[in-house]
Amino acid sequence: MDELIQLSHFVADTQFDDLPDDVVERAKWVLRDTVGVIIAGMSEPEVHALAGYAAAKSPGNASLFGHAGRVKPEWAALVHGTAGTSLEMDEGHAFARGHASVHAVSPALALAETRGASGKELLTALILGYEVAARAGVATRLRKGVHPFGVWGVLGAASIGARFNGLDGEGIAKTLEVAASYAITPSFETAYQGANVRNTYAGMVNYLGLLAAEFYGLGFRGERGGLQTAFGHILGDEFDPNMLVDGLGERYEIMRGYFKPHSACRYAHAAVDAVLELTSHKKLKPDEIRSVEVATYDIAATLKETHPTTPLAGRFSIPHTVAATLVLGNANPEAFTLDALNNPDIQALASKVILTENPDFTAMAPAKRPASVTIIFNSGEEKQHTVYSSKGDPDQPMSPDELETKFQQLTSSTLGNDLANQAWQFLGNIEQLSDLSDLGKTLSPQLNDPVQGGTM
Repeated sequence: MDELIQLSHFVADTQFDDLPDDVVERAKWVLRDTVGVIIAGMSEPEVHALAGYAAAKSPGNASLFGHAGRVKPEWAALVHGTAGTSLEMDEGHAFARGHASVHAVSPALALAETRGASGKELLTALILGYEVAARAGVATRLRKGVHPFGVWGVLGAASIGARFNGLDGEGIAKTLEVAASYAITPSFETAYQGANVRNTYAGMVNYLGLLAAEFYGLGFRGERGGLQTAFGHILGDEFDPNMLVDGLGERYEIMRGYFKPHSACRYAHAAVDAVLELTSHKKLKPDEIRSVEVATYDIAATLKETHPTTPLAGRFSIPHTVAATLVLGNANPEAFTLDALNNPDIQALASKVILTENPDFTAMAPAKRPASVTIIFNSGEEKQHTVYSSKGDPDQPMSPDELETKFQQLTSSTLGNDLANQAWQFLGNIEQLSDLSDLGKTLSPQLNDPVQGGTM
């Protein structure tokens, strides 16, 4: 596949000084945002347990953010990939229909730290790993029912591993052929049901992508045309290799990503934004509402569970997310705790949400992901608002202050306010550092929480 060779040479040959200034600046925002989401996700009980298990099973030199343990790089990429997706606040890419950042930031940080790389080397690897993952996502039309987290992200992690191993373009291409065999078979149904194995998908393929780079060095080789087989025939219905190189070097995919202000599936964000606009001047009383009609695009209209029973299921339920936003005034992580899921006001209101597909909205996706919300009151009065693209999209960017506030809110309970501020500044100036081997001193304080081991 000539396109794979071209992309791989781009990954091998691009240096920091080749990167446009705006791309580097965007990468630093992606880095800070993703690290903040990871640190917050590390506090989830099952992720904390996973971190302790990893530290006991595979000790090494890579930090676990906000945790006392240190592990081998591939395990750091696994744990951080899991943490980074657990709260549904990680940066995403609408055209890839997934989240490239978690497959770029986690592996790049793990390898940069353990190999004493510079900040410039970290950012270059992050940008290029994002480029590979997002372009593979854009090229792939997944089969119905396949979750994107466990699919093309393996290529982003593998490309970062191959670059840190000093491979040339041909070696990176062959590494990606190995990695194509390591995409998993992730079911989207796990998200609907709230089965949190789904949160491990990104971490697992990060782990496997870094192993693919090591296995290539041991002499293992992949299928020629393996990307087409894996993503165009097995996991997907179509894989267009032209998307791997379309505008390569001129359009950086990291510039087309979006940031997430709400702790819910991106498909629900337009509805949340519409509710926030409708309630911006006056908080509504749930018992005054007869029904809430939400019209949106096709895949968003599948998020229809009215009584989710787990935090993940809540994040993939537009009825719960809309109801929680109306009752609590936001869709922050607190809107998806068990207390919120069992809140009688939220439950009663969620049962009044009517979710439908608007074919006109479906035709606009993925460039726009609209939702129209109509609140119908007991009095017969109606309030309606339509959102065509969500807050955080390139045409409605979160401001620097909003992104910093998000970072502080996500990290301060773990790091403390002072260290959270230091981490924000540290990551924002990371290109100035010549050696990242001390990364853990800022992002992984030795907490008074003993590392818990695990057994196979």
